[in-house]
Amino acid sequence: MRLRTAFSMTILSIAVASQLTACGSTAAESTKPDESKAAQPRVMENISYVENENIPGHMADLYFPAGEHEKLPVVVWIHGGAWTGGDKEPSPLMPLLARGFAVAGINYRLTPQFRFPAQIHDCKAAIRWLRKHADEYGLDKDRIGVFGISAGGHLAALMGASNGVKELEGDIGVNGVSSDIQAVCDWCGPSDLLTMHSQAGIEDQLDYSSDKAPITLFLGGTAEKKSDLAKAASPVTYLKPGLKVPCLIMHADKDPVVPFAQSQELYEAWKKTGAPVRFEAIRSDQHIFISVPTMMTVVDFFQKNLADKGASRGEDKKSERKDSTEPNPVDRAKGVSTPQDTNAFKSANSPK
Repeated sequence: MRLRTAFSMTILSIAVASQLTACGSTAAESTKPDESKAAQPRVMENISYVENENIPGHMADLYFPAGEHEKLPVVVWIHGGAWTGGDKEPSPLMPLLARGFAVAGINYRLTPQFRFPAQIHDCKAAIRWLRKHADEYGLDKDRIGVFGISAGGHLAALMGASNGVKELEGDIGVNGVSSDIQAVCDWCGPSDLLTMHSQAGIEDQLDYSSDKAPITLFLGGTAEKKSDLAKAASPVTYLKPGLKVPCLIMHADKDPVVPFAQSQELYEAWKKTGAPVRFEAIRSDQHIFISVPTMMTVVDFFQKNLADKGASRGEDKKSERKDSTEPNPVDRAKGVSTPQDTNAFKSANSPK
C-alpha cells in the first residue's frame, strides 16, 4: 500500500470534472489554485479489506478529494468482466472527487477458480471493512453507495437488493458490522439469471449452454441445471416491499451482450419495493456506453442520494419513481465503449 497524488485520472474523468467546475459544482472555484500535494486528490492503493491476506481479489483503492475532510460520503466502484476478469483500476468515478466524495475501487475473487457466492461475499466484506474504518479514513459510514457495470452492475444491484440478508454475508474479513448500502447504480448488469437466456433469444452472444459461458463458470453449471443457485444469485429474488435503497438503472436499448429486458425486469421489481428507482434507456448498440453525459447522470444521482441525503429524500420519492414499464430511450450517448466487459464475456465463450 502506498500513498500518492491521484493524477492518473482518465481523460473522461477530467472532462467530467471540468464540466462540474464550469457548472459551479465545486467549492474550489473561489480559491486560488494550490499546486501542493495537499491541495490535490489523493489515493491509497492496494489495501487488503480482508486482514492478514494479501491476494489480488481482496484489494481496494481509496481516493480522496483535495484537502482535509471528515464524514465524506463514499461510492464504491465494482468492475465488470463477466466475473472472470477485470480490475478495480481505472475507476470511472473520479469526477465524484470534485463533489466532495471519497471513492473506493474494489477487486473480488474471480471465476472459474471461485464461484458464487464468493463474489458477493467479497463485496459485502469490503463494505464492512469500510464501515469499520470509516472514522480512520474520514468517511461517513451512513452514506455508502455502490456503482457497477455489467458483472459489476449485477453485484451492485445484488448488494442493494440484499441489505440485511444474512445468507449472502459470508464470514470473510470484518464481522459484526453492517454491509448495508444507501444507494446503488447498476449499468447493464444481469438481474435474473433464470430469465437471461430466454430474453436473449436469437441475439444470444453468450452461448448459455456452453461449459465456458460466463454464467456457467459463475454458478458451476448452467442456470437451468443450477436453478436454486441462479435464483440466489439474482438481485430480483431479494426485492421486497420496505426496501429503502434508491437505485439508478442504465442500459443500452440494443445491448448485444446483456439483454435490455434484464434491466426492465429489475426496474419493475425495484418499483414494487417502494424505494426510489429511475431507469434510463440509452440509445446505443454498445454494451458499455461511458460518456460525459452518462457519467454526469451517475454523479448527479449520488449527489442527490448521498451528499444531499437529508434534504432530497422526499423529492427523490416524487422524481425518481416512474410509472412506465418501458422508459423511452434517451439519446445520452451512442456509446464510448470500453472493451473490458464485452471482450471478457465473448472470450469466455471462445475455444481455448
